[in-house]
Amino acid sequence: MTVLMALGAVGAVLPLIGRRSHTGRVRWAHLCMGTVMAAMVVFGTDPAVALISILALVAAAVHVTADRPNTARAIPCAVDLTCMGVLLMLLPSMHSHADPQVSIRHQHGVGADPRIVAALLLMVWMAVTIHLLRTNPPGRQVTAGSALMILGMAPMIL
Repeated sequence: MTVLMALGAVGAVLPLIGRRSHTGRVRWAHLCMGTVMAAMVVFGTDPAVALISILALVAAAVHVTADRPNTARAIPCAVDLTCMGVLLMLLPSMHSHADPQVSIRHQHGVGADPRIVAALLLMVWMAVTIHLLRTNPPGRQVTAGSALMILGMAPMIL
């Protein structure tokens, strides 16, 4: 599990290696994703770290999408930031849902298992990444980085 998350951290910064065409906003966003993935490797799925990570990812997504002249380069980055943030938002509910100590009478309403929602989100993330590769080729490094981040976030649904 830790190895996959470490691969996700490598995938987050992979698009920056050897590329001089990234704007500062995209570069900072990739560094933010790498830091969040590294924090997940070090601290695991601690809810306090997840909350700080969500705030950082949302701020980075807003910052990177504000770069109007470079939207083609910012779109894959914004997709990665958004999907990571949403998966981290599901994290506390996934662990509380999986708790066998929770009484049936304390559950209100019928809802989908957060693990299924997270798995669906990972599949949608991969489909969007493949679609972006076909329609607006961001480059092999960017696509490989996104794929490694998806792989790195996969242990969250286990």
